[in-house]
Amino acid sequence: MSNIGKVIRLCLLFSLCTLQAIAFDNCPGLSEITFQGIKDAIDKTKEIYGLQEKIQLLEEQVNTLQKYVPSVIFHAKVSDGRNPSGQQRIIYDSVVVNQGSAYNPSSGIFTAPVSGIYYFTYSLLGATTSEATALYLMKNEENQNYIHSILNTSQAQTASMPAILSLTKRDRVWVRLDSGFTWSGTGAMNFQGMLLEAEPE
Repeated sequence: MSNIGKVIRLCLLFSLCTLQAIAFDNCPGLSEITFQGIKDAIDKTKEIYGLQEKIQLLEEQVNTLQKYVPSVIFHAKVSDGRNPSGQQRIIYDSVVVNQGSAYNPSSGIFTAPVSGIYYFTYSLLGATTSEATALYLMKNEENQNYIHSILNTSQAQTASMPAILSLTKRDRVWVRLDSGFTWSGTGAMNFQGMLLEAEPE
């Protein structure tokens, strides 16, 4: 007989003895159950309930993690020949990866689907006719960091810049060309980002 079964049986026997006004010593079956056995059964029952509560808590934590950690990854580049110049928002029109659909290739804007910590990187290749070229990473309308390339005429150099940003849901991140001329050949200008850690809502 299991420990739990012994506890149930004991309760039934006590009830039966009380109802029939039978002396404790004459109650059938009580001799088979020791008080230590009863204690062990109660301890095991408590242990089982404790494990069930822990399992339930773990299940709730797993559900929370699944709910608040969506997959958000994008990688886009400027198509060959577009060569942005002047002051404008860069449109990275060629999408390589857009998991979560948070990046808009028509506007060049990434919109945070959830609040959290995000990682971004963007690159610049100034045209050989541009001595000073500058790109800014923008969060909404605020500059976050920038790439500034200063070279002699007929020279060119690729540069990139990473950034880790804390974003609130619906914050917008994009890249602004502040000055100079760029060259976009062979995928030289890229904009990438991913969600590192989401905040519970």
